[in-house]
Amino acid sequence: MELKVEANAEIKNNKLVQYLFKKEERVHKLIISLLILSLIAGIETTLLLYSADQKGMNVLNGMSISEIGVMSFAINTIVMGALGLLVTFIIQIIIVCLLFLFSKERLVNIKGICQAVINAGICIVVGSGVNAIIALLVKSKETTFTSLSLLVHDKTSILHTFMAEFELFYIVSLILFSYSLEKLALIKRKKALIITIFIALISLVFHMLTVASGTYLK
Repeated sequence: MELKVEANAEIKNNKLVQYLFKKEERVHKLIISLLILSLIAGIETTLLLYSADQKGMNVLNGMSISEIGVMSFAINTIVMGALGLLVTFIIQIIIVCLLFLFSKERLVNIKGICQAVINAGICIVVGSGVNAIIALLVKSKETTFTSLSLLVHDKTSILHTFMAEFELFYIVSLILFSYSLEKLALIKRKKALIITIFIALISLVFHMLTVASGTYLK
């Protein structure tokens, strides 16, 4: 009993846990958080594309940064990365709301869902930052260093794309997303897991399609 009390006290004193699972009353703070995470993702996209270009990887449709112009390259890639994550956030929120509406149990807790999406987004942004830094420091023609894609030598294969989905920070983000749906959006654990798996499958299909079309980094 004492151990349980101590464990609960430790959780309450953990600032990170308090931040992630604090129920936000103001919508504008959630919107600002989404925008900030998206902007950071845009900057990380710029770093990844710059690193890939310097290593001779064709990620700019056959053009180089010098041809595009450094300023144009930075602005375009930041906007592209920021909008990409922001659109992903919005689609994820809409999908969760629609799935929950079909259950017809009660009103959708949109604020809780937004917080769950933000929590997952923090993990993704941190992971992208880690990979961006590693990409700048090593010579390997790779953009994801925390996934199982490192085990696949053929970087152009479908298997490489598929294995890239098994990425450490992304998996943690899914776990945190499911747990946040349960604790913040007050969705039952089983349904939170089903929603998380459904979104993960949609992400997998979308990722593989965009990579196959040459519009996304592997």
